[in-house]
Amino acid sequence: MREPTQASGVWQPPGWSPQGAVRFLHGLVAPAADGADPVLAEWAAGRPDGAWAEWLRGQGIAAYTHHRLRGAGLLAALPPDLAQALRGAYYLAAADAELHTRELAAVLAALAAGGVTPVLFKGAALAHLAYPDPACRPMGDLDLWVTAEAMPRARDLLIGLGYALHEKAERPAALQAQQDGEVQLMGRRPGSGLVELHWGTFAGEWLRRTAAVDNAGILGRCRSVTVAGEAAQVMAAEDAAIQLAVHLSVNHQMAYPGVRGLLDVALLARAEAVDWAVVAQRSRAWRVATATWLVLQVTDELLGLPEARGAIAALTPSALRRRLLARFTGPDEVLAGKDITGGPRRLLYQLLLVDRPRDAVRLVGRTLWPEPSWLAVRYGGQGAGVRLRHLGRALRGRL
Repeated sequence: MREPTQASGVWQPPGWSPQGAVRFLHGLVAPAADGADPVLAEWAAGRPDGAWAEWLRGQGIAAYTHHRLRGAGLLAALPPDLAQALRGAYYLAAADAELHTRELAAVLAALAAGGVTPVLFKGAALAHLAYPDPACRPMGDLDLWVTAEAMPRARDLLIGLGYALHEKAERPAALQAQQDGEVQLMGRRPGSGLVELHWGTFAGEWLRRTAAVDNAGILGRCRSVTVAGEAAQVMAAEDAAIQLAVHLSVNHQMAYPGVRGLLDVALLARAEAVDWAVVAQRSRAWRVATATWLVLQVTDELLGLPEARGAIAALTPSALRRRLLARFTGPDEVLAGKDITGGPRRLLYQLLLVDRPRDAVRLVGRTLWPEPSWLAVRYGGQGAGVRLRHLGRALRGRL
């Protein structure tokens, strides 16, 4: 792969300026009636080389790019190596999407037989309801939210379907339940993979310590849908938009899945009648305003999200906070695939996302010195040795 150009101290997509890359992404997302196809035609006429395929794959949007270019009749205008690479990425994604769709249908049918109707979110919902083709939205697993009451039954139903519990030592089941995490089940049959049954859709210590998400309200607003021929539920569009934004900014620190995470938000906005004033109101009430603002702002800059600009303005943090956040992430860093998920910079960045100063103080205090009960759940003990071990990990940013 050819070395990409460098600008402003970060790596940019190969073969074009950052401004050109943004123009390409805007054209990739905008409907044809808004001038998308001429933009893509301009890009194709520039003879982009095969290195673009590597960047598009790395950002998780190669299959979607192929779909858009094919629909615009522009694949033949590309250099053969790039056209072939995008075609290969799409057909691999199509095969994977078919497997995931069949697996989802089997999982939903088994849960329905036991009286459980889960809430689909992230890729399991977006691939079928927001993207033009399930192959355009790659997935590593299937994410399903079930109530605490239904969780044991749902777990047993999937075990009966041939899945096996998969628990990581650093993420024990009790800790996952405490922070609205997930129960992981790994398929043992051909064509099956990882299914995650979630205790909630806003997971993790950051949210537990700093936010006030109304899970009961989210559940009450869910609507019934049919996906893969089976009954399921999905979140209201406003709740889904906030969840996608918080998951990308807080849980993945804008690093993964990069542009595809922003594309999720943009295509959800195209597919659903999102009330952006409600998004702003709920984000503030749940104390995730800064986290939501960051993703909406970067999505608008890179892909175009004009319908959300009122919410973006309403959620904009102070100038000082914006300047500090810019030291960690922003449009250039997302294009570059910058990763701050490891090390102490991660905690500093996450502190900047906290809406209230007193919550930031609580987050620092409990990150360095958690409750004895938390240590017991996480490490299986709570003595001085366990506490020192945890403190060392926290200071190295390895929690």
